[in-house]
Amino acid sequence: MTSKSSIALDADATGRCRDVAVALLSASAAPDWFESIDIGSFLALAEQDGLLGLLYGAVDARADAARFPPALLDGLRAGAHRQAARELVQRVELQRVIAALHARGVRALLMKGASLAFDVYPDPAWRVRSDVDLFIRAADRAAARGCLADLGYIGQPEVSGRLIAYQFHCERIDAGRVRHLFDVHWKIANPQRFADAVGFDELAAAAVPLPQLAPHARGLARPHALWLACVHRAAHHYDEQTIVWIYDVHLLMRVLDAAGLGQFVALAERTGVRRICLRALMLARERFGTPVASSAIAALDAAPLDEPSTMFLEPRMRRVDLLLDDVRVLRRWSDRLTLLKEHLLPDAAYMRRTYAPGSSAPIGWLYLRRIATGTSKWFRH
Repeated sequence: MTSKSSIALDADATGRCRDVAVALLSASAAPDWFESIDIGSFLALAEQDGLLGLLYGAVDARADAARFPPALLDGLRAGAHRQAARELVQRVELQRVIAALHARGVRALLMKGASLAFDVYPDPAWRVRSDVDLFIRAADRAAARGCLADLGYIGQPEVSGRLIAYQFHCERIDAGRVRHLFDVHWKIANPQRFADAVGFDELAAAAVPLPQLAPHARGLARPHALWLACVHRAAHHYDEQTIVWIYDVHLLMRVLDAAGLGQFVALAERTGVRRICLRALMLARERFGTPVASSAIAALDAAPLDEPSTMFLEPRMRRVDLLLDDVRVLRRWSDRLTLLKEHLLPDAAYMRRTYAPGSSAPIGWLYLRRIATGTSKWFRH
């Protein structure tokens, strides 16, 4: 995908390009809209956002496709072909990892983009994903790490601890220089407010097979997938309006039956995220004309306006506010103190890898350096 630094667009031009992309996906854009848009910039931004394949499919299906500028059609087609080629490489690697985990006895569920690509997208290649999210039992962490290490994956430096994070990342660069990244979770999200909302056993019991990918591949059931699509953009991204995340919600709503929608609404109520879910559904309806049953809107809108999880819909969240919410959610003082310690004093291996690789500087000095340079970040919006 194109890097942000390679696209020299001001905020207004970027907004116009993204508005046109959304309009194309919702079939409301006219060919003459591109007379006032720089097509090269539009294509570059669409590639950065992972939309080239989706946009190509949307335009190619239109009866008036020939009326669009040739440069746009050629660019979308070429980009879609690049996406398809890359996805084939990623798919083979994902099949290798799924088979290896299964052989080790590790039950792994695909989540987010990797699951949706093989369930609700018309072509798996159209759902670009920078990594693959897997959900496992906490007891399988060591086995999963060992399996991935045996497959050539290298763990990324990151803070570890009992409460500070519930996932690990690892990557492998293959012979063709394609980067494969796995994000392995044993709780659904890192913030304490969401971490135990839905457990592995509940998700595994309802999981659906993904035969298009592999015999042992399983993804989240659609009510759970929709819940996670809504929660993820708030819990980790504070209402960020990434187009493909909202399109995930749109596609899930289109295929969810009445019973599934009822399960989704009940799950949102049980886990205290009704307003987060309502916000995602309303964005999908606004952007893509997603049909949303009035009964679902009413049930979600019955949540209190100050539902605690709504703090995660604030785009300018401070890290200190997130930490304070984690402390509030944890019930035991011993857990609260452990979490504070894990933030303030990460493990020594992480400190050396991050702040002084190859150095023999005293660990105490590294902690002081981290506190001195990082304290202000906790209070920035």
